[in-house]
Amino acid sequence: MKRFASLGRVVAHAGIMAAMFSLAIAAHAAESQDLSTSMQLTRVGSLPTSAKPSGIPDDYVVTPNGYFSPDCVATVHEGDQVQTDGVIHRASGAVERAPVCTKANFTLQGQRIEANGRHTFTNTPPPEQSGWVQAANYTSSKPIGRIVATWTVPTAPSTKSNQVIYFFPGLEQLPTVQSILQPVLGWNGYNDKAWTLASWNCCVDGTTFHSDPVPAKAGDVVVGDTYSTCAAGQACSTWKIDSRNTTTGRTSTLTTNPYADLTWVFGGVLEVYSVATCGQYPGGPITFSNIQVYDRNNTRVSNPPWQGSDTSGINPQCGYGLSTTATSATISY
Repeated sequence: MKRFASLGRVVAHAGIMAAMFSLAIAAHAAESQDLSTSMQLTRVGSLPTSAKPSGIPDDYVVTPNGYFSPDCVATVHEGDQVQTDGVIHRASGAVERAPVCTKANFTLQGQRIEANGRHTFTNTPPPEQSGWVQAANYTSSKPIGRIVATWTVPTAPSTKSNQVIYFFPGLEQLPTVQSILQPVLGWNGYNDKAWTLASWNCCVDGTTFHSDPVPAKAGDVVVGDTYSTCAAGQACSTWKIDSRNTTTGRTSTLTTNPYADLTWVFGGVLEVYSVATCGQYPGGPITFSNIQVYDRNNTRVSNPPWQGSDTSGINPQCGYGLSTTATSATISY
């Protein structure tokens, strides 16, 4: 009897522990979703007039892919999966379609893109810098299966205004871009004057998808990992984008479809909105290190031929530069 009683206590204890573990998982998921719900992307209306291209509605939000109506931005929670047609398979088993985007979006320079993908006209860009400042990139002759990079969260800008700053590695298609997969570190992305991490994929049917954001702070070490989940050599419809804060152990993951082979490789990008002075940049330079690129056959690219962007026309001029090695990209500003 004692043995069975002891066994009963063990089983009961195990049941309690399992229940506590389940509650902890549920609490973490609820915390992530609550964070996403409470944090709203920076709206165009919060930017100064001098920082906005003309003609963009105030209720539009700032994303790493331009200005979008909130109706065309979908949050994909942990365990959910985005399909090719924009259908979201929820971790709960529910299947739902993101609301059909019927509104135009605008590029960082203010070019209008209709919901059907048609470019109609270009608005007047703002006098302040908005766009990709620098990007270590190259075109691959073979489809890519993974890119991973590490960087450290810089100090916040000394001048904290309404600017938005993004850092990320990523993958796109060429010659026709259908999507961009990005693990993104952002400052003031949620009108919060703070650093956050989230994973993004833009833009099936005019909608841009992102994962639940997680917090970061200066000095935290970030790993951005974008990878096929299929066996080597296979064209894969299921990819994961992990934006991982290794200092805190928190990860923001997006499970998604790339929509086509990915051949345009970005080892590190600096993208900004509404930067009028050099003091609005965060502490720099920033180095994307331990960059690893693998082709679809899971063969590592030994010496990616990184090239940069022309920064001569950017205003303000803030000592921009790019230096690269086979496994690193340092962006100066």
